[in-house]
Amino acid sequence: MKTSLRLTKYLGGIVLALILIFTLPGIIVQRANITNKSLMEIVYLLSIIAILSAVIIGFGEKSVFHFSFKSFKDTFTIGSVMTAVTLFYLITNMYRSIKEYGTPLMDTKSVISFLIAVFLGAGIREELLTRGFLLTFFKKAFGKSKASYLFAMTLSSLIFGAMHFSNLDGATNPTPIYAQIIYAVGIGFYLAALYLRTGNLWGNIVLHYLFDISLMVYPMIYANREDMDVLIGEWLGNGIILKSILILIVSVLLGLYLIRDSKMKDVYQTVEN
Repeated sequence: MKTSLRLTKYLGGIVLALILIFTLPGIIVQRANITNKSLMEIVYLLSIIAILSAVIIGFGEKSVFHFSFKSFKDTFTIGSVMTAVTLFYLITNMYRSIKEYGTPLMDTKSVISFLIAVFLGAGIREELLTRGFLLTFFKKAFGKSKASYLFAMTLSSLIFGAMHFSNLDGATNPTPIYAQIIYAVGIGFYLAALYLRTGNLWGNIVLHYLFDISLMVYPMIYANREDMDVLIGEWLGNGIILKSILILIVSVLLGLYLIRDSKMKDVYQTVEN
Protein backbone atom coordinates (compact mmCIF):
# COMPACT_ATOMS: atom_id res chain seq x y z
CA MET A 1 0.00 0.00 0.00
CA LYS A 2 1.30 3.46 -0.92
CA THR A 3 2.41 5.68 1.94
CA SER A 4 -0.27 8.31 1.28
CA LEU A 5 -3.03 5.69 1.19
CA ARG A 6 -1.67 4.03 4.33
CA LEU A 7 -1.60 7.34 6.20
CA THR A 8 -5.11 8.23 5.02
CA LYS A 9 -6.53 4.84 5.96
CA TYR A 10 -5.10 4.51 9.47
CA LEU A 11 -5.10 8.14 10.54
CA GLY A 12 -8.64 8.37 9.17
CA GLY A 13 -9.52 5.33 11.26
CA ILE A 14 -8.21 7.07 14.36
CA VAL A 15 -10.30 10.17 13.66
CA LEU A 16 -13.40 8.04 13.01
CA ALA A 17 -12.97 6.10 16.24
CA LEU A 18 -12.45 9.25 18.32
CA ILE A 19 -15.57 10.87 16.87
CA LEU A 20 -17.62 7.77 17.70
CA ILE A 21 -16.12 7.53 21.21
CA PHE A 22 -17.02 11.13 22.03
CA THR A 23 -20.58 10.91 20.68
CA LEU A 24 -22.12 7.42 20.79
CA PRO A 25 -21.73 6.51 24.50
CA GLY A 26 -23.53 9.71 25.55
CA ILE A 27 -26.34 9.02 23.10
CA ILE A 28 -26.68 5.43 24.36
CA VAL A 29 -26.86 6.54 28.01
CA GLN A 30 -29.37 9.26 27.17
CA ARG A 31 -31.61 6.98 25.09
CA ALA A 32 -31.50 4.27 27.76
CA ASN A 33 -32.35 6.92 30.39
CA ILE A 34 -29.63 5.67 32.73
CA THR A 35 -29.30 7.80 35.88
CA ASN A 36 -27.41 5.47 38.25
CA LYS A 37 -23.81 6.74 38.34
CA SER A 38 -22.15 3.31 38.62
CA LEU A 39 -24.27 1.81 35.86
CA MET A 40 -23.65 4.85 33.69
CA GLU A 41 -19.89 4.41 34.07
CA ILE A 42 -20.10 0.73 33.13
CA VAL A 43 -22.23 1.50 30.04
CA TYR A 44 -19.79 4.22 28.96
CA LEU A 45 -16.83 1.86 29.31
CA LEU A 46 -18.54 -1.02 27.50
CA SER A 47 -19.63 1.33 24.70
CA ILE A 48 -16.09 2.63 24.20
CA ILE A 49 -14.68 -0.92 24.23
CA ALA A 50 -17.29 -2.02 21.66
CA ILE A 51 -16.56 0.97 19.39
CA LEU A 52 -12.82 0.42 19.48
CA SER A 53 -13.22 -3.31 18.86
CA ALA A 54 -15.50 -2.67 15.88
CA VAL A 55 -13.10 -0.16 14.31
CA ILE A 56 -10.06 -2.39 14.88
CA ILE A 57 -11.77 -5.40 13.30
CA GLY A 58 -13.34 -3.28 10.55
CA PHE A 59 -9.90 -2.04 9.51
CA GLY A 60 -8.57 -5.59 9.28
CA GLU A 61 -6.50 -5.55 12.48
CA LYS A 62 -8.23 -8.38 14.36
CA SER A 63 -4.77 -9.77 15.26
CA VAL A 64 -4.85 -7.20 18.09
CA PHE A 65 -7.12 -9.64 19.92
CA HIS A 66 -4.87 -12.66 19.34
CA PHE A 67 -4.15 -14.68 22.47
CA SER A 68 -1.63 -17.38 23.28
CA PHE A 69 -0.56 -18.65 26.69
CA LYS A 70 3.11 -18.36 25.75
CA SER A 71 2.98 -14.68 24.81
CA PHE A 72 0.66 -14.00 27.77
CA LYS A 73 3.28 -15.51 30.10
CA ASP A 74 6.01 -13.59 28.25
CA THR A 75 4.32 -10.33 29.23
CA PHE A 76 5.18 -10.96 32.88
CA THR A 77 8.72 -12.24 32.22
CA ILE A 78 9.76 -9.69 29.58
CA GLY A 79 8.01 -7.03 31.64
CA SER A 80 9.65 -8.36 34.80
CA VAL A 81 10.38 -4.89 36.18
CA MET A 82 6.71 -3.87 36.20
CA THR A 83 5.75 -7.35 37.41
CA ALA A 84 8.16 -7.01 40.35
CA VAL A 85 6.95 -3.49 41.22
CA THR A 86 3.34 -4.68 41.07
CA LEU A 87 4.01 -7.64 43.37
CA PHE A 88 5.89 -5.41 45.80
CA TYR A 89 3.04 -2.91 46.13
CA LEU A 90 0.38 -5.62 46.15
CA ILE A 91 2.03 -7.56 48.98
CA THR A 92 3.07 -4.55 51.09
CA ASN A 93 -0.24 -2.72 50.68
CA MET A 94 -2.26 -5.85 51.44
CA TYR A 95 -0.18 -6.42 54.57
CA ARG A 96 -0.63 -2.79 55.63
CA SER A 97 -4.36 -2.93 54.86
CA ILE A 98 -5.02 -6.07 56.88
CA LYS A 99 -2.82 -4.87 59.75
CA GLU A 100 -4.56 -1.48 60.02
CA TYR A 101 -8.14 -2.27 58.97
CA GLY A 102 -8.61 -6.03 59.06
CA THR A 103 -11.46 -5.87 56.58
CA PRO A 104 -12.21 -3.22 53.91
CA LEU A 105 -14.22 -0.16 54.91
CA MET A 106 -15.73 -0.37 51.43
CA ASP A 107 -18.69 -2.76 51.48
CA THR A 108 -18.52 -6.01 49.53
CA LYS A 109 -20.86 -4.90 46.74
CA SER A 110 -18.86 -1.72 46.25
CA VAL A 111 -15.57 -3.66 46.22
CA ILE A 112 -16.87 -5.92 43.45
CA SER A 113 -18.16 -2.93 41.46
CA PHE A 114 -14.87 -1.13 41.98
CA LEU A 115 -12.77 -4.09 40.80
CA ILE A 116 -14.95 -4.51 37.70
CA ALA A 117 -14.82 -0.79 36.90
CA VAL A 118 -11.01 -0.68 37.22
CA PHE A 119 -10.66 -3.80 35.05
CA LEU A 120 -12.91 -2.36 32.35
CA GLY A 121 -11.50 1.16 32.62
CA ALA A 122 -7.80 1.00 33.44
CA GLY A 123 -7.31 -2.53 32.15
CA ILE A 124 -9.33 -3.03 28.99
CA ARG A 125 -10.29 0.49 27.86
CA GLU A 126 -6.91 2.15 28.39
CA GLU A 127 -4.89 -0.73 26.93
CA LEU A 128 -7.29 -1.26 24.03
CA LEU A 129 -7.33 2.45 23.21
CA THR A 130 -3.66 3.36 23.61
CA ARG A 131 -1.81 0.14 22.80
CA GLY A 132 -4.27 -2.06 20.88
CA PHE A 133 -5.78 0.74 18.79
CA LEU A 134 -3.60 3.87 18.68
CA LEU A 135 -0.20 2.17 18.75
CA THR A 136 -1.32 -0.36 16.12
CA PHE A 137 -2.81 2.26 13.81
CA PHE A 138 0.09 4.69 14.23
CA LYS A 139 2.73 2.06 13.40
CA LYS A 140 0.65 0.88 10.44
CA ALA A 141 0.34 4.47 9.23
CA PHE A 142 4.03 5.37 9.59
CA GLY A 143 5.51 2.16 8.22
CA LYS A 144 7.75 -0.67 9.34
CA SER A 145 10.95 0.71 10.86
CA LYS A 146 12.29 1.22 14.36
CA ALA A 147 12.06 5.01 13.98
CA SER A 148 8.40 4.72 12.95
CA TYR A 149 7.65 2.42 15.85
CA LEU A 150 9.32 4.80 18.30
CA PHE A 151 7.25 7.66 16.93
CA ALA A 152 4.08 5.58 17.26
CA MET A 153 5.02 4.62 20.82
CA THR A 154 5.67 8.24 21.73
CA LEU A 155 2.39 9.51 20.30
CA SER A 156 0.30 6.80 21.94
CA SER A 157 2.10 7.36 25.26
CA LEU A 158 1.52 11.12 25.19
CA ILE A 159 -2.17 10.47 24.61
CA PHE A 160 -2.16 7.95 27.46
CA GLY A 161 -0.71 10.60 29.76
CA ALA A 162 -3.19 13.22 28.53
CA MET A 163 -6.10 10.89 29.36
CA HIS A 164 -5.28 11.46 33.03
CA PHE A 165 -6.18 15.14 32.77
CA SER A 166 -9.70 13.93 33.58
CA ASN A 167 -8.54 13.35 37.16
CA LEU A 168 -8.27 17.12 37.59
CA ASP A 169 -12.05 17.14 37.90
CA GLY A 170 -12.78 17.43 41.61
CA ALA A 171 -9.11 17.68 42.63
CA THR A 172 -8.39 20.26 45.32
CA ASN A 173 -4.68 20.25 44.49
CA PRO A 174 -3.79 19.85 40.79
CA THR A 175 -0.06 19.23 41.34
CA PRO A 176 -0.35 15.46 42.10
CA ILE A 177 -2.52 15.04 38.99
CA TYR A 178 0.10 16.82 36.87
CA ALA A 179 2.64 14.41 38.38
CA GLN A 180 0.40 11.48 37.43
CA ILE A 181 0.14 12.76 33.85
CA ILE A 182 3.93 12.98 33.64
CA TYR A 183 4.71 9.50 34.95
CA ALA A 184 1.79 7.99 33.00
CA VAL A 185 3.55 9.00 29.76
CA GLY A 186 6.61 7.00 30.82
CA ILE A 187 4.61 3.98 31.95
CA GLY A 188 2.65 4.15 28.69
CA PHE A 189 5.91 4.06 26.72
CA TYR A 190 7.08 1.03 28.69
CA LEU A 191 3.76 -0.77 28.14
CA ALA A 192 3.91 0.08 24.44
CA ALA A 193 7.36 -1.52 24.17
CA LEU A 194 6.11 -4.54 26.09
CA TYR A 195 3.17 -4.95 23.71
CA LEU A 196 5.47 -4.72 20.68
CA ARG A 197 7.64 -7.47 22.15
CA THR A 198 4.84 -9.90 23.01
CA GLY A 199 1.98 -9.01 20.67
CA ASN A 200 -0.40 -10.05 23.45
CA LEU A 201 -2.71 -7.22 24.50
CA TRP A 202 -4.35 -9.46 27.11
CA GLY A 203 -1.09 -9.68 29.04
CA ASN A 204 -0.85 -5.89 29.02
CA ILE A 205 -4.44 -5.61 30.22
CA VAL A 206 -3.91 -7.92 33.19
CA LEU A 207 -0.52 -6.45 34.17
CA HIS A 208 -1.85 -2.87 33.93
CA TYR A 209 -4.92 -3.83 35.98
CA LEU A 210 -2.89 -5.53 38.70
CA PHE A 211 -0.47 -2.60 38.86
CA ASP A 212 -3.31 -0.14 39.41
CA ILE A 213 -5.01 -2.38 41.97
CA SER A 214 -1.73 -2.80 43.86
CA LEU A 215 -1.67 0.97 44.41
CA MET A 216 -5.39 1.29 45.10
CA VAL A 217 -6.02 -1.62 47.47
CA TYR A 218 -4.97 0.23 50.65
CA PRO A 219 -6.29 3.78 50.14
CA MET A 220 -9.41 3.06 48.09
CA ILE A 221 -10.65 -0.44 48.97
CA TYR A 222 -9.59 -0.70 52.62
CA ALA A 223 -9.56 2.99 53.63
CA ASN A 224 -12.50 3.76 51.29
CA ARG A 225 -11.10 7.09 50.08
CA GLU A 226 -11.61 8.77 46.71
CA ASP A 227 -9.39 11.89 46.92
CA MET A 228 -7.10 10.89 44.04
CA ASP A 229 -4.97 14.03 44.21
CA VAL A 230 -4.25 13.56 47.92
CA LEU A 231 -3.58 9.84 47.48
CA ILE A 232 -1.04 10.42 44.71
CA GLY A 233 0.59 13.10 46.85
CA GLU A 234 0.87 10.69 49.77
CA TRP A 235 2.30 7.96 47.52
CA LEU A 236 5.04 10.12 45.95
CA GLY A 237 5.68 12.35 48.98
CA ASN A 238 7.96 15.40 48.79
CA GLY A 239 9.39 16.47 45.44
CA ILE A 240 6.40 14.98 43.69
CA ILE A 241 7.08 16.49 40.25
CA LEU A 242 10.76 15.52 40.32
CA LYS A 243 9.84 11.97 41.31
CA SER A 244 7.28 11.74 38.52
CA ILE A 245 9.90 12.94 36.02
CA LEU A 246 12.30 10.29 37.37
CA ILE A 247 9.62 7.60 36.87
CA LEU A 248 9.10 8.94 33.33
CA ILE A 249 12.82 8.76 32.48
CA VAL A 250 13.35 5.30 33.99
CA SER A 251 10.24 3.92 32.27
CA VAL A 252 11.30 5.28 28.88
CA LEU A 253 14.80 3.85 29.28
CA LEU A 254 13.34 0.46 30.20
CA GLY A 255 11.03 0.66 27.19
CA LEU A 256 13.96 1.46 24.90
CA TYR A 257 15.84 -1.48 26.39
CA LEU A 258 12.94 -3.82 25.59
CA ILE A 259 13.11 -2.86 21.91
CA ARG A 260 16.90 -2.50 21.63
CA ASP A 261 18.37 -3.26 18.21
CA SER A 262 19.14 -6.89 19.09
CA LYS A 263 15.43 -7.44 19.83
CA MET A 264 13.94 -5.67 16.81
CA LYS A 265 13.92 -8.93 14.85
CA ASP A 266 11.61 -10.34 17.54
CA VAL A 267 9.45 -7.21 17.35
CA TYR A 268 9.07 -7.45 13.55
CA GLN A 269 8.29 -11.15 13.80
CA THR A 270 5.67 -10.51 16.47
CA VAL A 271 4.06 -7.77 14.37
CA GLU A 272 4.00 -9.98 11.28
CA ASN A 273 2.50 -12.93 13.16
